[in-house]
Amino acid sequence: MSERSWNEHAYRKLIDAETHARPVPPTTAPRRIRRLAFMSADGGADLRALHEQMAGLAGVAADGPTWARQLEFERNGHHVTWELHSEFATFTWTSGLDDWVAHPEGIGLEYHEPLLLVFATRVDLMSTDAIGPTALEGFNPLSLCYSTIFDGAAEVATDFHLDADGFTRFEVAARQMSPLRQGVLVRRLLEIETYRTMALIGLPLAREMGGQVGEYERRLAGIMQTIGRGQTLEDHQQTLAALHRLSSEVGQTVEETSFRFAATQAYGEVLAERLHRLREQAIGEFTTIERFLNNRAQPALATCRAMEKRLLRLTDKVQRSIELLDARISLSIQSQNQSVLDGISNTARSQFKLQQTVEGLSIIAISYYALGILGYVYEGLHDLLPYPKSTMVGLSAPVVVLVVFFAIQRIRKAH
Repeated sequence: MSERSWNEHAYRKLIDAETHARPVPPTTAPRRIRRLAFMSADGGADLRALHEQMAGLAGVAADGPTWARQLEFERNGHHVTWELHSEFATFTWTSGLDDWVAHPEGIGLEYHEPLLLVFATRVDLMSTDAIGPTALEGFNPLSLCYSTIFDGAAEVATDFHLDADGFTRFEVAARQMSPLRQGVLVRRLLEIETYRTMALIGLPLAREMGGQVGEYERRLAGIMQTIGRGQTLEDHQQTLAALHRLSSEVGQTVEETSFRFAATQAYGEVLAERLHRLREQAIGEFTTIERFLNNRAQPALATCRAMEKRLLRLTDKVQRSIELLDARISLSIQSQNQSVLDGISNTARSQFKLQQTVEGLSIIAISYYALGILGYVYEGLHDLLPYPKSTMVGLSAPVVVLVVFFAIQRIRKAH
């Protein structure tokens, strides 16, 4: 039976590749796992270039859209895993517990120098049933998280402080967990550190924006006061120009921050889900990782949400102010237009009355001169006329006036 040829959707292979992306490799204690995360410093081009470099190091060809976003290879006694995410890349390597070199040579770390380091973390995975006192003494007791995870299958401790090499540190006692479960445990802790850091990146931005947004709000309040005081159309137009400048600045700020705040909320949701999956129980008087991070991450996420809402409300206020001032300017223009039309109407009425007066005077003047001419005619023909000159002029006057009146009316209608 011959195979049917289908027209495949362009994303079909991408979806299949994403479904199987980032598999969890089995891990056997004792192991030391280190992870660094890097963000782009130039808008993403350096991440794409880094992807090509790491693919070459791993011996993977860049063969199209299904190009692997997770690369694995062995180099200089280290098992290296490199992963490309939406806006950052992670570099993870494993070695023995006796490996204290924080930045080993020859595994590809040198390719990451142009990027921005976001975080560095270390997981010490041991096959013991409990974390030793020496390891616990290395943590800050004021922020020590010490608990069992996965319903008592393992112990984990961390304080989320940076050590001398700039790494946060997790100590893990894997007890009797299988290699696959150990791999899941390590992956979960690395994900928590990844999403904790990425979620909190938005907090400094939100704090920095507080002063700028406050300045925007003060400017808007001042502009709104000038709207009430403005009397002339020029005043309103100057205020409208100030509102448009403010609207442009606020809109640019929203564009610059909207992605970061949206990403912060998305990372925060993933972090909360990963923390919930740990199924922790605190050991002794210490706290759990979930409780510790929720007490710090949730207020930070709330701050970012509040700043985002504050910016959006400010945008709405500026837009409503522009609409209000536009309406006021329109009314002012209409009022001015009405005044101009009233002036034109009054002028037209005055001109009409003046025209009527001029026409009346013109009739009288023309009639006067016409009768004067007729007087000369009557005087020359006095022997032929039945009445004297004065009588003939008096009889002709009404006729002359009527003739002149109708002649002027006809001329006006013709024009």
